[in-house]
Amino acid sequence: MARFRSAPLAATTAALAVVAAAGAFAFVRSGASAAAPVPTEREARALIDRYRTDAAAGISRDIRYAEAVRTIGACSDPPGTYTISSRFSMMPPSGTDGAAAVDALRQHWADLGYRVVTDVPGQNSQLLTEDPATGFRVGISRRAADFLRLVVSSPCLALPYTPASPVLPAEQAGVRAAYQEYVAGVLDRLTQDVAALRTAVGGRDRAKARAAWLTAQLTWDRVGAAYGSFGDYADAIDGLPQGLPGGVRDPAFTGLRRIEYELWHDKPLGTLRPMVDAVAGQVAALRADLPGSAPDAIDLPLRLHEILEDALRFHLAGLTDMGAGAGLAETAADVDATEALLDLFGPLLDERSPALRPAAHAGLENLRHALAAAHGSPLEALSPAVRRDIEAALGGVLETLAGSPGLLEVTGS
Repeated sequence: MARFRSAPLAATTAALAVVAAAGAFAFVRSGASAAAPVPTEREARALIDRYRTDAAAGISRDIRYAEAVRTIGACSDPPGTYTISSRFSMMPPSGTDGAAAVDALRQHWADLGYRVVTDVPGQNSQLLTEDPATGFRVGISRRAADFLRLVVSSPCLALPYTPASPVLPAEQAGVRAAYQEYVAGVLDRLTQDVAALRTAVGGRDRAKARAAWLTAQLTWDRVGAAYGSFGDYADAIDGLPQGLPGGVRDPAFTGLRRIEYELWHDKPLGTLRPMVDAVAGQVAALRADLPGSAPDAIDLPLRLHEILEDALRFHLAGLTDMGAGAGLAETAADVDATEALLDLFGPLLDERSPALRPAAHAGLENLRHALAAAHGSPLEALSPAVRRDIEAALGGVLETLAGSPGLLEVTGS
């Protein structure tokens, strides 16, 4: 674990104090200390980034993170003011690393003199603190065993414009129901694909079995199970060997990825049927439990960019390749999942930012063309120019989609 380096944050806090003394900030937050000035939006966003940097400095370098969403929420006291916040999704290598990160930040923020607002320990721990010097709140929570979320929010401040109205819970619930319908249809297709895979591994044609596996895998990818969506079901259907003691030979490494490994490492086809049957059972169980296992309304807007973030982190990094070299095809399937979810949120997005969805669709189409130009080549065979085009197209659409979750913030979330 790296040592915390708090100098940048301390310097920023000191700078804010100097600016406050000069009268640059207006005091609007009734709950904050009288000595805590409230910055402009630009200054608040800069300070949010400082809090993020400070937290990240003391977390293991193996924990990757990316900004999940920026939001603006209305304050009731005083009326006409708003709090701005950023949430950052974080991916530790294991649940143990995630728990260690929470404990390290708890100690670090205590050392800095932050006031504890909420501290719920355990598997689904939540820690929220407040810096009395600025009124900013910073917290971390465990979204699932291997996922964390860092949150930084400002005190209530005045804005020179009226932010878009938040999404009503009933509106978000409608999108969640539509997403469950979409996933149910994909799982019905996957049920047929897994049955075809079972038949294929019962024969003698390895090429046919490999093709059947790819069909099933791409169908699963179109579910859009990013950032721990669908929990244990997703691990059983499509789990990876990274982090398991036995790696690819660990008994806990199961599902479509294990089947891929065996198919491309000359395992006798007949021995794969129990693995295929286990996948079929998990698909059926997930299909039956969709209302309880689908992402919550508060998390679903994040999937608009997290699906492709996962493609960047896993498929295009080769971490999901167990032999098939299908990273580009799987990224294309993730484009399908993203496009479907984008359209489910269509009316809500169009009402708040009419230009966003057309721009996102154009970016997704650009990414499709870049992927198609690779002609199905494995990652290691890509020319530098083709690889550059794919990464540029993916980066562009991620930048466009990054603004969407903030427009879809649910009232009271």
